[in-house]
Amino acid sequence: MIIIICLVIVVGIADLISFNTLKVIDAFGVVKNYENKNLFLRPSNYTKRRKKYDYENGRNRNIKINNAKKNLYDFKLIEKKWQIIWNCKKLLDKDFKRFNKYMENESKGEKKSDDKTGAEGFDGNGTEAELNRHRNEIEESTPSVGKKGGSNTVGCDMKEKYYILDMFPYPSSSGLHVGHILCFTITDVISKFKRMNKYCVFHPIGWDSFGLPCDRLSMKLKVDPRQIIKKNISNFKNQLIKLGFLFNWENEINTCEKKYFKWTQWIIIQMFLNNLAYKKKSYVNWSDELNCVISNDELRNEINLKNLKIKKIKLLQWYLKITKYAKRLVKDLNLINWPDKIKNMQNNWIGIKSGIIIKAKIMDSKYLINYYSDFIKKLKIPHIFYNSVYNNYSLLLLNRVYSSMLGHKKTYNFFLFENEDMSSSLNGSIVELCNKIDVVSSDENSEEINMSKLLLNQHNNILPVTKEINKSDVDQSNDNYVNIFITQNDSILENDKIIISIEHPDIHKIINGNKFLENIINEKILQDDMTRLKDDKIYFSGSVFYNPIINKYIPIYICSWILENHKNTLFFMEKEKADKMERNKKNELIYDLIANSKFSKKKYMYNLKDWLFSRQRYWGEPFPFMYKTEETNGREYFYKDEEENNKVQIKKVENGRKNDVYIDKIPVCLPKFDKSIYDVKTGEDVGSYENDNAHSVLSKFKDWIYLKNEKDDVLYKRECDIMPQWAGSSWYYLRYIDPKNEKKIFNKKKINSWLPVDLYVGGSEHAVLHLLYARFFHKFLYDLKLVNHKEPFKKLFNQGLLLNAASFYLYTDLQNRLISFENVGKLLKGGVKMDPIENVREQDEIVNELINGKSYKTEGNVVRKYLIDEKYVIEKENKYYLKNLNSIQVQPIYEKMSKSRGNIINPDDIVKKYGADCLRLHILFLGPVDQNKKWSIKGIKGTYKFLNKLYNLFIKRKEETDHSDDESKEWHGLICENCVEIQKDKKLISDFVKKKANGTKQGVKKLIKIVREKGNNNMILSDIIKKKKTDEIEKEKKIITNYYITQITSCIEKTRLNTAVSFFMKFYNVIKTWDYIPLKIFLIFIKLLYPFCPHISEEFWFYYLKKYKGREKGNKIKNVKKKEKVAKQICYFCNSRSLLFYAKWPSLFQIKNNEKSANISIRINNKHITYIKNNSESSKQNLIEQSTNMIKDSIDKEIKKGKKIVNIINVPNKLINFVII
Repeated sequence: MIIIICLVIVVGIADLISFNTLKVIDAFGVVKNYENKNLFLRPSNYTKRRKKYDYENGRNRNIKINNAKKNLYDFKLIEKKWQIIWNCKKLLDKDFKRFNKYMENESKGEKKSDDKTGAEGFDGNGTEAELNRHRNEIEESTPSVGKKGGSNTVGCDMKEKYYILDMFPYPSSSGLHVGHILCFTITDVISKFKRMNKYCVFHPIGWDSFGLPCDRLSMKLKVDPRQIIKKNISNFKNQLIKLGFLFNWENEINTCEKKYFKWTQWIIIQMFLNNLAYKKKSYVNWSDELNCVISNDELRNEINLKNLKIKKIKLLQWYLKITKYAKRLVKDLNLINWPDKIKNMQNNWIGIKSGIIIKAKIMDSKYLINYYSDFIKKLKIPHIFYNSVYNNYSLLLLNRVYSSMLGHKKTYNFFLFENEDMSSSLNGSIVELCNKIDVVSSDENSEEINMSKLLLNQHNNILPVTKEINKSDVDQSNDNYVNIFITQNDSILENDKIIISIEHPDIHKIINGNKFLENIINEKILQDDMTRLKDDKIYFSGSVFYNPIINKYIPIYICSWILENHKNTLFFMEKEKADKMERNKKNELIYDLIANSKFSKKKYMYNLKDWLFSRQRYWGEPFPFMYKTEETNGREYFYKDEEENNKVQIKKVENGRKNDVYIDKIPVCLPKFDKSIYDVKTGEDVGSYENDNAHSVLSKFKDWIYLKNEKDDVLYKRECDIMPQWAGSSWYYLRYIDPKNEKKIFNKKKINSWLPVDLYVGGSEHAVLHLLYARFFHKFLYDLKLVNHKEPFKKLFNQGLLLNAASFYLYTDLQNRLISFENVGKLLKGGVKMDPIENVREQDEIVNELINGKSYKTEGNVVRKYLIDEKYVIEKENKYYLKNLNSIQVQPIYEKMSKSRGNIINPDDIVKKYGADCLRLHILFLGPVDQNKKWSIKGIKGTYKFLNKLYNLFIKRKEETDHSDDESKEWHGLICENCVEIQKDKKLISDFVKKKANGTKQGVKKLIKIVREKGNNNMILSDIIKKKKTDEIEKEKKIITNYYITQITSCIEKTRLNTAVSFFMKFYNVIKTWDYIPLKIFLIFIKLLYPFCPHISEEFWFYYLKKYKGREKGNKIKNVKKKEKVAKQICYFCNSRSLLFYAKWPSLFQIKNNEKSANISIRINNKHITYIKNNSESSKQNLIEQSTNMIKDSIDKEIKKGKKIVNIINVPNKLINFVII
C-alpha cells in the first residue's frame, strides 16, 4: 500500500515538471486548467491570480451573479449623473416657457386692454384708469387653458396645462425630514405621470421665509435671520435635488425678498383703501417669552405655541375684515373638489348661523323691587315702553292659542333658578317678587283663573310711541335695550336663560354695579381665549327681560365663552333636547311669525373673527403705513356701514392720508439687524398691561422709525408692527406664475391661463389657517378683477402624517418591579400573572434612576406607568427597549414628526445608504398615502433588493474587447464631442449650480467630471431582452402587460401609490420567469416605473438608446463633418429630448381576441391577492405556474412562517386558491 502511494506522488511530481498545466476540480465542480507557475506562488499571490483568472475566463453563472451584486447597481453614480442632467437642462422650465409662448401667439388677435387691468405700475405712484369698467366676461365663459377642445390644443405637443403645487415649505434649520419627503414624492410622481401624458406641468418651488420659527432662532442665537434663511434654503435645495424631484426652478420665490413682499404690502394697501383693513384696541393674547401677540387661530392650531404662557393685554392692532367674506367662503366650498373633512372643518370654523335679531328691554332687580307694590295693585306685568315686538298683538296672542293649534298642552315654569348660580343677595328678592306676581303660568289653567282677558287688556293700555312717557311714573335712567339673536333651532317657548358676554358694552349696567360680578369680569377678561372657551360657568347678572310670548321673565346670565366678535349680542342658552319633534313644531310657528314681522331683522352670525394681523417681532413684512409723531401708533377707528358697502376695486395709491394713516412708499424694508434689540433691561416688565409697556421690536430702531416729509415738513413715524407669517403664504401661488414682474403684481392674462391650481397637496393641519386665509386673499383679488376664478385650488389632497416615537413609557407593578410592555396587556386582563423579571434587584441603580421620585399613573390597579427620557431607550427592529436592560420593552407614543418633539428622521442618511429611488419607493409603500402611518425603516432592505434584482435582470456587464485609443475617446456616453469642445456642459451646470444650488467652482468641476467620464461604463442591456415585432410577442405576455398598465395607471390617477408599488413588484415577479422579455414590454415597464424611481428608469432608458438608437458598429463614414459624425451619438446637452422625461405613457396592446377570456382570482387561503387573464389557449398547468409566479412573494412569506402548500384548488374561469397551512 505504501509503495503504491509513493508511486503516485512520484508520477504527480513528474507531471508537474513535464507538463504546462494541471487539471483541478474547483469548489463549484468545474474543471480548471492552471499553469505550473501558479502552483508555486505564495498563498496571497495565488489568491489574486485565481480571482483574476476567474474573472477573465470564468463562465459559471453563480460567479457572475456575485460579481453583479457587488459591481452592477452603483446607485450613487447613477443618481448623481441624472440629477445633474435633469436640473441643468431645466426640463420643466423649458416646457413652461414654450407653453406660455404658444398661448401668447394664440391670443395675439385679442385686445390687450384686459392685461391693463392688472396692478400696473403700483410702486406708490401708479394709476389705473380702466378698472371701473364692468367685467366683460364671467368666470364660466372664460376660455381656460387645458380644457379639451380649446384653442390651446392646436400646434403644441402639450395638450393641457397642469398646475401642481406643494404647500409652501418653510426652510427650517433642521432641513427636510421624511414626513416632508412623502409630500414631495407624491407631487413628483403625479407631475411626471402628467408630463408623460402630454400635459404641460407647472411644479414650482419657493420659500415661506418670514415667520415666528426663524425669529425665535434668531432671538436665541442673536444672529441675523437673513443668514439663517439663506443657509437653510441652500440645505433644502440640495436635499430636494438629491431625491430626484423636478421643479420649475426659474420661478422660485422667497417671501423675504423685497421683490416679493413689495406686492404683499400692495395688497394690504388695497385692503386698507377698500375698508377691509382697520385698527382697533382690543384684548389680545400676549407672550412675554416671544414679546409678541399670538392669535387665537395660532393658539388652537400651532402645536409649537401651546406650551407658551399667555396673558391678555389691551393693544391697538391691525385687523383684516375676513368676516365680510364669511358667507362666500362657505358658499364657494361647493365649487371645489376638496375632502369633505376639510370642508367641514372650514364650515365649523366659520360657524355660520342664520337667524333674526329682536330688541329687548332689560329689567334690573332694583326696578322690580321699587315698583313691587304698584305691580301688585294694578296687576300689570312690566312691559316695554316703545313700539317693538312686545306690543304686537299677533305675538301676544300666541301665549293663548299656540298650544291648541298644535294640539299640545304643556306647563312652563315661570323662572327656573339654580341656587349655585346666585351671584348677589338681590337674587332672592327677584325670586320672591316673581312668586307673588299673578301671571299666566300655563295654558291649562289660563281660562279657569280668567287671566287671559286681563293679559290682553293690560297690553291694550300700553302707551303708544307718539305719546310722551311720564318719567315720574317710570324711571328710565337705567333702561337698556339689547339685541337678542334667535335661530330657528332656538326654542323661544322653552329656553329659560339668556347669556351675555363679559365684554358687552353695557355689561356694568346690566350687573347693576354688583362688586362680586365686577371682580369676576375683571378676572375673566384677562384670561386667554382658549381658557375662556373651556370655562362653562355662568353667573346670574341680577337682570331679566320679559318675554310676552310665554308671559315670563327670563334671567340673564354672564359667561366668559362668548368672545369679542359676539360681545354686542345676547343668545339663548342651549337647553337639553327632550322632544325634538314637539319642539320643532312649536318653534317653527313662533320663529316664522317673528321673522316675517317688521319687528325683527334677519341676521347671519359667525364664529369667525376678523383676522388679527399685527405682530411685534422683527422678522416679518413691515406695514407700509405712517402716522404723525404726535399720534404715536395711530388711533382707533372703524368704518361706517355705508363705507363697508362700497364696491371693492383697485384704487389709486398715493402717499397721502386717510383716517390719520399715511401710506408709505413700497417696498418698505426692515432695518438692518442689530442683535441688541433682544436685550431686556433689568426689571423691565415687557408686556405689562398695567404699565402699558408692550412694544414692537421695530420701535427700537429710532433711525428707521422717523421720516420727514419734504413737502409739508412734517415728521412721521412708521408703523412698528409687522404682518403675521400668513401674509406672504396667502397669495404665493399667484406670484409663482410671474415671479420676475417688477411693474405689476402679476400679468393678469398669464395668471388666468394657469389658474386654478389643479392639484394642491399638503397636510390637513392647515385647513383653517393657511387654506382659509389664501381663499380670503383670492376672493379679494377676484373683487379687484385681477383673477377670473373664485377659488384658488381646484382639488386638494391631504397626505397622511408620518408618525414617529416622541415619548416613552416604562411599566412596573405596584412594588416597582419592571414589567415589559408586551406583558402589560395580559396583566390588565387578569388572565395571566407575570413572574417577576429575573435579576431586577441587581438593576436597582437603573430602576432608581428611571423612576425614583417621578410621578406615575396607575392603570387597572395593577401596573404603574412612568414617562421616561429618550436617552434611556434603544430601538431594535421597530421596538423599543431599555438601553441597559434589553429584556424590558417600553411603550412608544407615536406623534407627528417635528423638530420640537425631537422625533424627526433625516432622509440624508437613508439616501446615502440605499439611494433616493429606494427611499421614494419605500416611503410610498409604507401604506395608503392619505392615511397616517408609523415610520419604519423595516422593509427598506427589501425595497433595495427589489431594485438591485431589477437592475441585474435588465443590465449585464459587457465583455471586455480591444478598442483603439481613438475609438474609445470619441464616445462619452452622456455628452458628444462637439458639446465637450464648446464646453456646453460647463455652462449649463455652472448656471444651475451657482444660481440655484449655491454651489462652488470646485463643485461644478466634480459634476462636469461625472458627466464626461462616468457616462461610459462596461454595462449593456441584458440578453434576456429581445427585440420583437408586436405581432411576434406572445398573446399571454400582452395580456399580462395590459393588466399592469391598467392597474398602475388607475392607482396613480386615484393617488393609491402604495398599491402601485405592489403592482411593480408583482409585475417583476412575472417577467423574471419568462424565457425572454420583449423589448417593448421592457420599455413599458421602465416607463411605468419612471415617476416612482426616475434615476434607475432613466439608466435603463439610456442603455436602450445606447443599443438601439446610438452609433452602429462598423458604420463609420470617412470624410464627413464632425457635426454629422456625432449625430448618431446620444448627447443630453444638444438633444435633451432623448430623456425619458419626454416619453409617452404606455398604451395598451391591441389584442385580437376571438376566444372568450376571463379574469381569474388568485387567492391564498381564500383571500384575494390579484387577477390573471385566462383564455382557451391556457392550460391548467400553465395557469397554476403563472399564478404561482405572480404571487411568489406572498407564498414565500407564508412558507417562512413554517407553513406549507397543502393543496391548490382550481375552479375553471373563476379562481385558483392556494391552501397554505
